[in-house]
Amino acid sequence: MGPRANKRINRSTMTEKKRRQWNAREKIAIIMYHENGHSKRKTADKFNIQAKQLRDWISKKPQLLKVQPGVKRLNIGVKPKYPALETALVTWVKEKEKIKMLSHEV
Repeated sequence: MGPRANKRINRSTMTEKKRRQWNAREKIAIIMYHENGHSKRKTADKFNIQAKQLRDWISKKPQLLKVQPGVKRLNIGVKPKYPALETALVTWVKEKEKIKMLSHEV
């Protein structure tokens, strides 16, 4: 049997970088590291992130400071189409649960 063209030659392959989600506390810590006199490129290399990612976090710093430390995403999704209806529904469900709990106690 001769060598096949599609056969893989013994050579090292680079593994793909694992994706990671950073929470708000970690993002702020990285931004503070950058603000303490380190360049964006060196900061990105130290924390193994892209420089673009760091620039985005720096631009969103005011929002990151306002959210809870464990939050990983600033975007909470689509706003409800009928917010009044949703609050009324939540109130109704809570009342029904309260009635159910009271009936079980008696």
